[in-house]
Amino acid sequence: MEETPARVDLLLDALRQQAREEFSGAVVVLGEANGKVVLREGLLTTATTSAAPGLESLLLRSGRISDEEWTAVFAAAAPSGRLPTALVERRLLGSAGVQVVTRMATMDALFALALTQIARVTTEPAGSGFLPPLLPVEPGIEVERAIRETSRRLASASRWRADLGLEPQVRPRLATASARHGTAGGAQADLLARIDGRRTCRDIAFTVGRGLFPVMTDLASLAGDGRIVLPPPQGRSPVRSDAGRPAASGPPDYGDRVRTEIPHLAGGDDSQERQKMMADTALPRRSPPHRDGGGPPDHGFPARRRTR
Repeated sequence: MEETPARVDLLLDALRQQAREEFSGAVVVLGEANGKVVLREGLLTTATTSAAPGLESLLLRSGRISDEEWTAVFAAAAPSGRLPTALVERRLLGSAGVQVVTRMATMDALFALALTQIARVTTEPAGSGFLPPLLPVEPGIEVERAIRETSRRLASASRWRADLGLEPQVRPRLATASARHGTAGGAQADLLARIDGRRTCRDIAFTVGRGLFPVMTDLASLAGDGRIVLPPPQGRSPVRSDAGRPAASGPPDYGDRVRTEIPHLAGGDDSQERQKMMADTALPRRSPPHRDGGGPPDHGFPARRRTR
């Protein structure tokens, strides 16, 4: 029987319940890595956690958007809730690119949260003082679809742990001095360049600006090929002592720069579902002089809203 992360059902059951109730607000996760999953009328619109890179890390660390461009567009558009539109208008992302990166970040954060030790799950209904996400998934992801995809990823993570010893806390090192200059290309070569025996898998994901799950997928491949060595993790972080207290509002406490969210002023089959989640693809790097506004290709991400 495959192991499942400690008390992951607390999170998945809470999401199912809030989906049935067409809940609008946040499901707050407290434990080894705090996090927040935001829903609107029962559909999942964003997830954030300190256990995985957020949207800012995915965009900036990947080289898709420069720090200066992000600072300018954030200052101009966040106060009015127009950040997704402004990214497209300034040709920093295409409209399909916004869909890709929001789904990628949301599904990766949900996977990372489900992989941690969860102490407690609470809810925070939308209302006075509730800050909606600045870059939500539009129109949202059905919770059961997100849970199926997360369960698939957890099954992969369980096999990696059993067969290879691969976990987010592991600090991979190169198998040989020549491994860094071998035949790996693209994303895997980028990972090999960052492996130094000190960074954990989670650290590497933040460094390269990719999701935790796709990074672990590539590391599993490199370990299976004998390119890297995965020593035992140096101990799992204990459940936070403040788990019984309400989580502080705001972005995760690791990786992305601390920015206060600003409220908006204005109010198939399994293979198809996996493609729509767009979790296993690194964001393309962009040369700063080009402003073609292309962004990633439009893969189509229909999100079905239930009919009432």
